Amino acid sequence: MKKLLLIVMIGCLLGFPVKSQENFVVYQLHVFNDPQEKLLLTAHQDEPFLLLQAINFQEDESGFKKWDELTQVLDQKIKKDVGNVRMLSELFFTTHQLMLKEYAKHAYFSKTLTDGLYDCVTGTGLFALLLDRYQIPYWIVETQEHVYIKGEIGGRSFILESTFPDKGLITGKREIKNFESQFFPNGNSSNLNNSPIGIGKVSELPASGMDLNYIGLRELAGLQYYNDAIRKFYEKKYKDAYIQLIKAAYLYPSSRINDLKSKMEILLGIISVDTQMQQVSLQE
Repeated sequence: MKKLLLIVMIGCLLGFPVKSQENFVVYQLHVFNDPQEKLLLTAHQDEPFLLLQAINFQEDESGFKKWDELTQVLDQKIKKDVGNVRMLSELFFTTHQLMLKEYAKHAYFSKTLTDGLYDCVTGTGLFALLLDRYQIPYWIVETQEHVYIKGEIGGRSFILESTFPDKGLITGKREIKNFESQFFPNGNSSNLNNSPIGIGKVSELPASGMDLNYIGLRELAGLQYYNDAIRKFYEKKYKDAYIQLIKAAYLYPSSRINDLKSKMEILLGIISVDTQMQQVSLQE
């Protein structure tokens, strides 16, 4: 009885129709419909430039060409400023000028490369790859609804906020403290109705209720899948959303991702998930 009540309550909270357990049949969903996605996701976890493109891989070579053009320009611009803050200025503003053209909620990294569409996840991924290229120490900071980069160069701390094209390079202790204070837990829940929350733009965010978390590029790729799952969830493509959550949890088994994945397993009637991520068995 308690389990049934829990299912009904979660179903009401998320607006799901709760499936009857009677007269069901078992059928399967394939986790990967694109073999290229499976290859990138499972075999290139140590190559974040490829891993970030797994979710929506484009055969079009233009993305790789634009990346090469960007790095060639940056190599020339910053070679004389290696190790100082002026190098960051060249890196940040040149990248926005040449690559990051338009903010788009829940963007794909492949579209960031080919079309310049970006959100905080793909923009942060792009800057992280560039910082790796130029050996600048940094951390990817995850909040409840946002990600950004924090690092250090020449003994000075900095923040790269990808969704602020004009003012996203933040230096100075006071400026950094003011920026980060908006993400500190304040004791108030920003998600009182328990609806799933994606990773979005700073200006869209209410006060956060989650501690700052430091992650890497693999985990960031997982958040890209999580964002795509949230998008499909609100489009009422619940099975597709669950498939994306499987991939998200594979890359980044965070409490946020696993919690939503577990709820959807109950609501969709998941019987089993193949350990090799080949297929999912459901009851209908």
